[in-house]
Amino acid sequence: MLKKQFIFKYDPSASLKEMFEGFNEALKTGRPDIQPSNTLVSNNLEVIYRCLTPARLEIFTCLIEKKPNNLTELAQLLKRDYANVWKDIQALQGLEIIKLKKVGKEIQPIALYEQITFDFSAVRKPSATPSLHLTTNP
Repeated sequence: MLKKQFIFKYDPSASLKEMFEGFNEALKTGRPDIQPSNTLVSNNLEVIYRCLTPARLEIFTCLIEKKPNNLTELAQLLKRDYANVWKDIQALQGLEIIKLKKVGKEIQPIALYEQITFDFSAVRKPSATPSLHLTTNP
């Protein structure tokens, strides 16, 4: 069984120009040319590193393993300041890796994926070394 995964993909050939050309082609032909919602592609590794810090990976793992009922419980499980956890939660929600569900007066963070995959397959000639895939499996 495949796990529902979010993919951070490094593609050194990716560009905004190509993305907009794909959108224009989709508009002209009526065929969708939109990237899957579970994939973030960047030609800059720094962007990926800024999006998914070790602290955010720790939050994601905690959501999968412990399933906290609210943000206060999450901060306590992580032994981190609530304000810093909130900041990271907002970033993860913005990436659509998690969602926040209002339950009474509480806000429950919920992981939308079971794993996060890092795809660093560079554009290479066929004889090049295979790509490296790092996966977090909570």
